[in-house]
Amino acid sequence: MTESLSTAGYTDQAAKLGPIWLNPGISRRNALTYFYAAFFTIGMVAFLAFMQPYLLTENLGIPADEQGRATSILALPYELAFMIMVGPLGALADRIGRRPIYVAGFLWVGTVLALLPLAENLLQLGLLRAFYGVGSACVTSMMATVLADYPQERSRGVMLAGSGICNGLGAVMMVGLLSQLPRLFSSMGYDALMSGRLTYWCGTALALMSAFIIGRGLKAGKPGKPQARKPLRELVAKGAGEALRNPRVGVACAEAFIARGDLVVVSTFLSLWAKEAGLLAGLSLQEAVAKAGMLAVMVSVSQLLFSPVVGFVLDRVDRMTGMAMAMGIAGIAYLWVGFSPDPLALVFIPAALMLGMGESAAILSGAAVIGQEANEDIRGSVVGLFNFCGSVGTLVIAVVCGILFDAWMPGAPFVFVGCINLLILVIVIRVRLQTGYRSPSYRADA
Repeated sequence: MTESLSTAGYTDQAAKLGPIWLNPGISRRNALTYFYAAFFTIGMVAFLAFMQPYLLTENLGIPADEQGRATSILALPYELAFMIMVGPLGALADRIGRRPIYVAGFLWVGTVLALLPLAENLLQLGLLRAFYGVGSACVTSMMATVLADYPQERSRGVMLAGSGICNGLGAVMMVGLLSQLPRLFSSMGYDALMSGRLTYWCGTALALMSAFIIGRGLKAGKPGKPQARKPLRELVAKGAGEALRNPRVGVACAEAFIARGDLVVVSTFLSLWAKEAGLLAGLSLQEAVAKAGMLAVMVSVSQLLFSPVVGFVLDRVDRMTGMAMAMGIAGIAYLWVGFSPDPLALVFIPAALMLGMGESAAILSGAAVIGQEANEDIRGSVVGLFNFCGSVGTLVIAVVCGILFDAWMPGAPFVFVGCINLLILVIVIRVRLQTGYRSPSYRADA
């Protein structure tokens, strides 16, 4: 194949996976392994968040009207561990590469999944949540960093769409199928406690298998110039300096604050709300969890189906414009859900579908901006900062929303998040006007 260089620095002398042009040195096997990893990364996170109300009810015996506050309490050790680790992990990935951190993260998550259903009190559960925060920081930060590494700029939107589809499928499969396992094990004669433990241990097996596959398939090392001799603190500082220098990186980090918080509200408070609605309707705990699981699947399917649309748009407009569109859709969707009376009613379905659309748009647009604007030599550090801001947002939103859930109404977390989305929309529009138009083919390090 002859070499063809464009003004954007593209090269056709590279592998191509379907419509996705990969950067030189990235193979189809590397890309396929990434998509597998993206499937299970979000799938594991969504599954663990979804099953937490089951642990609060069955293992700890916490009443339904106190579970919102308990959820907020448990978010604190998780997010603190995540916040402490995610920045240094991004910098470490610029020294040793992405693959070893990704593998270690899945091994860590698998260990936590094995131990969580053995927790007997809130303290033990909180310690395990902190332990899980380390593994979650490994897998989610490396998912974002590898996603920024692999595609050429002209294919970033398509690669993001593919990643979003895998994320959505992972959430559907892990939540939709594994949430049915407690009822299946119960029908086999196991009590509710043991049914939950067996469900978590199935997740452990999947995490260990994923660690092996990722270790065999991802590319070793990192792109850009070697950073092995630079200390971690210098790389972390460079990531922060990039956000101060480039307002687009800064606003992407602000967007991450709410985009990752969106995930918590959907995966945690939507399932908690739906589970409570099912119990009030006279369903058993296992039946209520299954009903809530189907609602989560509906949101995830909407996210999955809308991801290609988002990817198509992001490859054809200024990516800050795409982010503004995403914030508008998400803001409207969260307010609509928040003021809906019953999450299990048929009239809730359109709101749930738009919620998935808003979640998909918010996640992919932020990743597109940070991937385009971050210099490849310190990309892990910049993505680490991006994820750190997302973690801060998750912590703030989880604590505030847990209080609002118990003190106001079950839809209050969605109203709160919807308002923040609209506030970020205003900031995005301002930065877009300040920095002017940038083509989707623009590269910060070109």
